[in-house]
Parts: sequence; C-alpha cells; structure tokens
Amino acid sequence: DYAPDACYINDLKGKFIDGNKAAERVIGYKREELIGSSFLKLKLLSLADISKAVKLLAKNLIGLPSGPDEFVLNRKDNSKVIVEISTYPVKIKGKTLVLGIARDITERKKAEQQIKQSYEKLQRTMETTINTISKIIETRDPYTAGHQNRVSQLAVAIAQEMKLPEDKIEGIRIAALVHDIGKINIPAEILSKPSKLNEMELSLIKNHPKTGYDILKTIDFPWPVARIVLQHHERLDGSGYPQGLKGKKILLEAKIMGVADVVEAMSSHRPYRPSLGIDKALEEISQNRGIFYDPEVVDTCLKLFKEKGFKFES
Repeated sequence: DYAPDACYINDLKGKFIDGNKAAERVIGYKREELIGSSFLKLKLLSLADISKAVKLLAKNLIGLPSGPDEFVLNRKDNSKVIVEISTYPVKIKGKTLVLGIARDITERKKAEQQIKQSYEKLQRTMETTINTISKIIETRDPYTAGHQNRVSQLAVAIAQEMKLPEDKIEGIRIAALVHDIGKINIPAEILSKPSKLNEMELSLIKNHPKTGYDILKTIDFPWPVARIVLQHHERLDGSGYPQGLKGKKILLEAKIMGVADVVEAMSSHRPYRPSLGIDKALEEISQNRGIFYDPEVVDTCLKLFKEKGFKFES
C-alpha cells in the first residue's frame, strides 16, 4: 500500500481482483469500486488506447510481460492522467493472473511539453535573428543579395547527400546563412567595386572570415558556426585564408561550405564580371578536386547537379 506506483492485479479477461492505495489515487476509484470491474467497464481507456490494451493482454495470455506503454486514463472525476503501464503474468494459487504497474507521468509530460515549446520558441527567435543578420549583410553588398541563402541551399543538399547527421546539417545551414557577416566591416564601395581590387582592398576582403568569427564566437550556438565561418575560404593545400589551414585541420562543414560558396559565386553575377555559368563553376571544382577542394564533397556536388538535377531556388 505504500508503493508510489499504482499496482493492480486482474485476470486474463481484464477484471480487477485487487489494487493498492496508489491505484486509488491515480484513477480516483476506491479499491472496492475497482474489484470485479475492468478498464472497459469503468471507461478508463480512451477509444484510441483500447486496441493497444488488447495487444498487451494478448501478450499476457501467452505468458509474456509487456510495457512500459503510455496510456491516457479517464479518472472518476473525468480528469485525465497520463500513465506508463507495465504488465507481468504471475501465478497465484495455480491461476495465471496479471500484475500491472502504472506510473503517473502526467507532470513529467507537462514538463516535457513546456521544454519543447520553449525550445521551439528559441528556435524561431534564432531563425529570425539569423535571417535579420543575413539581410543586414545584403544591404551592404546588394550584388550578392541572396548569395548566402543559395550557398545554404547547396551546402545542405551536399551534406544530406553525404548522409551527415541531421544536427550537423542544421549547423551547416545556419553557418551558410551568415558566412559573409564579416563583410559588414568592409566599405560598401569596395564590395561593389567594378574593377580589380588593389592589394589593400584585397587584404580587407580576405579578413572577412576572421571578422565574422569574432562576431559569431560570442553567440552560444549548439554547432561550431563561428569556426565554420572562419574556415570557409581555407583550401586543402593550405593556399586558402585567413589561417592557411591544410587537409584534416579544416572542418568538414567548412569544406562543404567552401565548395558551395565557389559554385554559387562563379555561377552568379558580380560587380566586376558577369556570371560565368554553372558549367564553369563545376569545371573549377572538378579541376581542383583534391587540391583546393575535398574530393568527396566535390563528387557529391557534381552528382547533385549532373544526376539529381539540383537547381538554386531564387
């Protein structure tokens, strides 16, 4: 009677034979009201749960335990209680009966729902913040409007085709949407300059991954967003910037974004040149496969365009 979980015994037809104090508390019926009755007779089960209960009883009939399984029970006062029920066939005086243990998880489910709602709200807030940052960058560099979004589309498609975990794919998506945030520190006239950049202007451009990293590193993302942004212009042979990293020292996410960035940039219009077209972009990554760009990432990108019909959405 002092057990925290509801315990009851019923026969193989579902009729209650006994129950403890916790059972009374959980479903709101006194022991004497339970004995001789059943889940169905007392209408404890919702219609959706009756078939589930029948399956559990079928297991017990062949001597197998069941559960824990989740049920929503109708209490005597018509309120609802969420329980996890486990059942065990037992022999009492030579007769096969069923011992049921029902744990009240109502408060736990409410807490889980609140956590889920808070997480979803946080996700929406983060998404809005990321999109706002992306739009701010585009106002500074109107020629690349939509560039980050398109890079995100391709980077995510590559990651999905490579069968990366969903969590890693989401990190790539978020990082791609803000990968050029460091350009906010570059004068607009340099970003939109139609002629060749001089050495000083080029050094400012090459510093944008580091500036982006410095901005993003203070945000507690659940993914290495700042490091992906820092490394998206690194190349396998060490010829990239800003750190000149080589091979395995470059994050896979950054390798994916590097390829997506090059393909999108070459196939789009720029202030200093018209679009070179998607064929030229794919030729660039093919020729430099294993030199600048990760071979698996390149192969996956080529497959997306040539076999899967990938196209950028506007």
